[in-house]
Amino acid sequence: MVICSFVFSFNALAVGEVNEFKVVLVRADQSGSGYVKFDQPLEGTPASCISGGHDYHLSFDLNTPGGKGIMSLVLSAQATGKSIKAKGTGSCEGYGVVERWNYGWIIN
Repeated sequence: MVICSFVFSFNALAVGEVNEFKVVLVRADQSGSGYVKFDQPLEGTPASCISGGHDYHLSFDLNTPGGKGIMSLVLSAQATGKSIKAKGTGSCEGYGVVERWNYGWIIN
């Protein structure tokens, strides 16, 4: 039981981190899926499901209020040249190869 708890708590820490990165591009698809590409690769321990050069990205769902908020946040940061701090979820929900955005904010 102790080993099981340790494994679950360790995996909970396996997330990609954005530490004062700039937004390079923002993509939105007809399906409502979207992602943001940063000027640096994700730090921390990005999701193991990331592939195809998507280690600079976090995805979000524009069909949700949270996804619309993320889109607003990243476009504001890009338009003003500000940086973002954010964390992923550790999973690749949506695109399957891009880590999903969990939370974040604009800084400086």
